[in-house]
Amino acid sequence: MRRVIEGWRRLRAFRRRTELETGLDEEIRFHIDRQTEKNLRAGMSADEARRQALIRFGGVDHTKERARDQFRAASIEDLVRDIRHGGRALLRAPGFTIVAMLTLALGIGATTAMFSIVNGILLRPLPYPEQDRLVELVHEAPGLGVSRILASPAVYFGYRDHSRTFEAVGMWDWDASPVTVTGLSEPESVRSVELTHEVLGILGAAPAIGRSFVASDDVPGAASTAVISHAYWQRRFGGASPIGRTVVVDGVAREVIGVLPEWFRFFDYPADIFYPMQLVRSEAGFPRGDGRGLARLKPGVTVEQANADARRMIPLINAEFGRPGPEFDRMRFAPNLRPLKEMVVGNLDDTLWLLMGTIGLLLLIACANVANLVLVRTQSRRSELSVRTALGARWGDIARVVLAENAILGLAGGVLGVAIAYVSLPYLHALGGDDLPYIMTVRIDLAALLAALAMSAFATVIVAFIPVVRFARPQTELAGSLQGGARGIADGHEGHHARRMLLVAQVALALVLLVGCGLMIRTFVILRQVDPGFQDPSHVQTFQLTLPVGPGGPQAEPEAVIRMLHRIADRLAAVPGVQSAAFTSANDGLPLDGDGRSAGIFVDGKVVGDSLQRPKEIQFASPGFFETMMTPLVAGRTFEWNDVYQRRSVALVSENFARAEWGSAAAAIGRRIGPGPTGPWLEIVGVVKDVRHNGLNAPAPETVILPPVARATATFVVRSSRAGTSALLDELRRAVWSVNGDLSPAIVQTLGEMYDRSMARTSMSLRLLAITGLLALVLGLVGVYGLVSYAVAQRQREIGIRLALGAGYGEVRRMFVRHALGLVTVGVGIGLVAALVLTRLMESQLFGISPLDPATHLAVALLLVVAAGLASYVAARRASALDPVEVLRGV
Repeated sequence: MRRVIEGWRRLRAFRRRTELETGLDEEIRFHIDRQTEKNLRAGMSADEARRQALIRFGGVDHTKERARDQFRAASIEDLVRDIRHGGRALLRAPGFTIVAMLTLALGIGATTAMFSIVNGILLRPLPYPEQDRLVELVHEAPGLGVSRILASPAVYFGYRDHSRTFEAVGMWDWDASPVTVTGLSEPESVRSVELTHEVLGILGAAPAIGRSFVASDDVPGAASTAVISHAYWQRRFGGASPIGRTVVVDGVAREVIGVLPEWFRFFDYPADIFYPMQLVRSEAGFPRGDGRGLARLKPGVTVEQANADARRMIPLINAEFGRPGPEFDRMRFAPNLRPLKEMVVGNLDDTLWLLMGTIGLLLLIACANVANLVLVRTQSRRSELSVRTALGARWGDIARVVLAENAILGLAGGVLGVAIAYVSLPYLHALGGDDLPYIMTVRIDLAALLAALAMSAFATVIVAFIPVVRFARPQTELAGSLQGGARGIADGHEGHHARRMLLVAQVALALVLLVGCGLMIRTFVILRQVDPGFQDPSHVQTFQLTLPVGPGGPQAEPEAVIRMLHRIADRLAAVPGVQSAAFTSANDGLPLDGDGRSAGIFVDGKVVGDSLQRPKEIQFASPGFFETMMTPLVAGRTFEWNDVYQRRSVALVSENFARAEWGSAAAAIGRRIGPGPTGPWLEIVGVVKDVRHNGLNAPAPETVILPPVARATATFVVRSSRAGTSALLDELRRAVWSVNGDLSPAIVQTLGEMYDRSMARTSMSLRLLAITGLLALVLGLVGVYGLVSYAVAQRQREIGIRLALGAGYGEVRRMFVRHALGLVTVGVGIGLVAALVLTRLMESQLFGISPLDPATHLAVALLLVVAAGLASYVAARRASALDPVEVLRGV
């Protein structure tokens, strides 16, 4: 406690140091004046009286220092003084200061920007109350080889009725196709979500105006209601109360009962209208996966406990909604509940942490580069530090001088780095595109600023570590260096050794980053060479039509709907510049969308146990669909319109399905498949090439293609060299309106854009790794150039003697190049060993290539050695400009 009080007293004295200094001067002057008066009364002259008074008092400055030591905060004052001195020293060396600041700012800025993305997406919680209690209801069926099965009405009813661990259970579904809203001036296409009444409450979304859904809204046949988003309220109602107003959603009149709060976002789905699901219990089947489920856990319940409770409920749900028997037992259906945030983030965490780690390596390279600069600068000031030591400076005093100067560099680099992060963050965010969750906000916040401050402190320590260790020596060692002079000290072996180690570290880290970049380039090239199952995607225009439901809708008149879609396809094909047009009667029939539907398929002639396999992808395609997509026909034929209108029981299958079941595509023709072990059977009339529905880096699923049926959504594909142009889109809209003026094309995009999106994550990783690798290469080459340049400058006398004795300029240059390449080779060797370990962490980001690919590792090593050799040669050319006579004359 006494030390705390003493420290507090000294800290207060630091704030009052001017007042205390004035008082101290007055007190010393008072004592000297009193003694002078006594001397005058003793008969001394004025000058002698003053001199004797000063002698009797003792050294004034020494007395002041002893008095100050009693009240001053010495460490703070010394630090402030050293910071001022360091600032002036940096201003006297503007070139060094600017280069060091920019280098640190580059590393800190890039790392801060990447940390902001990682923090915003991975570390920051979801914007829902008590988000750690929110779980997604997903399941697995190891017997079918399926690791992810979505929820279903049966799961919703079963968990709601029998759970002991859930506080509330809800179900929702999102339609990829927008709905058409009428009744509010002009028709508009908006996004919608269908959900049970519990969902908004689970997410803590209490309406800002009106009320939320209640259980009575979920009853089948209840009045149609809707809740709208805050943005839609402002946009369509201008802030006026919408409660009680009626909006017509796809032909269904719905009463607006509430407006959601402004902060609310429904995961990554930019929905404007929400309406009740109104599930029919008697129609629920199990096991299925045709919706999304979520739940809020009771307080204190863990996800593991919830999974255990769900396992208890699965037999109860199957008994009520399923078909108990050996077939269900073989599926081994089980819960796989997981935190809701995992649904939002997906598998993005591996990619973001990988990129964070690579940019962190760039920061280390920047620190090593600046440390080399600081070491050279500090060596040139060793005489100054030796004088300080000779005058009584202690180890801590010298260390504080070096640290203070580098702290200014680190702090200035951090401030400039934050500015770089602000500028670069939108670019980094844009690189992520649709891969980054819409719900998570990425910004430079307090956490990012604190991270930047921590990185500045880290950079200061790394940069100052070697100079402090080298020069903050005991007094006798540093003082002795005065005898050797500045030149002899700067040429010390220890300084050279430290710079070499820093260069080796830079090269090793740069090689690791470049190997990662090389592996991503190889992955990108391999993905580009993957056959997606279709050709020339940039010339395929796609769009969706949402068909009206209710009387006259697809359920009431399915054949009329198909004929209407057929007419639309014909009108689209007649547009100038269009080669062909077709459609799939669902919103998930396009390749690469990753949103396909699957179902168990049985093969005629196989026993139930043998035919129970992985679910097959189900697709509905009109005649001409595969011709428009330019998907090759492997065997048999494709659909004809007679197959559709005469309702023939026919199907197409993918080539991998045919080979897995019958050994060849030709052998599949005439075989029969069906949804159950006893049919109804569909005859296979054709086999088409495998199409990658889940992305280029995922295997093509075994697919069953059926003739088109009347669904609420149809997706059209149009092949034209004008795809993507506004003129073609206008003509396609007019073609649609010529058949049905109430339909409006939505989600307009080319297949080429979908192809590029499937490459988005690889492209993002590649670009960031390429930028990081390029910067690392530049910093590494700058380090090589600086090392050779410094060696040439320090060894001018030796060079002059060599040249005077007959050595050629080429021989001198080769001497320096060999020295630099020896260090680079050591760095490359260490980097290759590190890369063999670290590149395993990016295995999930690669496709078609091993992280230990020897060709990539060796090619990058060769590139780095050649580039370093050129950099060292350029630096060594300075030796050619030396005149040995002038050099020796100046010695």
